[in-house]
Amino acid sequence: MLAIFFPLQAQEFRNVPILGEYPVEQTHEDSAFIPRMLLISNNKQLKDVWKKLKGGDLPIIDFKSSIVVASVRDAADPNQRRFLPRVRMGELEINILSTRIGFQPSTRTVTTLIEVSREGIRSFRQYDPKTRKYLITKLK
Repeated sequence: MLAIFFPLQAQEFRNVPILGEYPVEQTHEDSAFIPRMLLISNNKQLKDVWKKLKGGDLPIIDFKSSIVVASVRDAADPNQRRFLPRVRMGELEINILSTRIGFQPSTRTVTTLIEVSREGIRSFRQYDPKTRKYLITKLK
């Protein structure tokens, strides 16, 4: 019997630079429509989200070359956060590293819009802790 094995090579992630971060503070009610993270891939979506968040001046983003992901956290959260966007096989994934300092929740949230290059990205991948599955959102 002859057995031939082909080594499987795991597709590596490549880091994606952050082109801009746009934080805006609002009430919990005003940010409740955003799940853990929200993909924004065009100006219409950006305007709708920004209006609901009651942000100030709308950030200028060229959606031909960029996409945006919104991330929400409690405004009283003292923890340091670092966004780590990376791409594998056309799927954008943003990991958030955070310290673990306890705090009392407030009545306000901070939503940060994270702008990254659209080059080579076909979808957005995020983990849903409730279902314990990854959700894939295709770019429009």
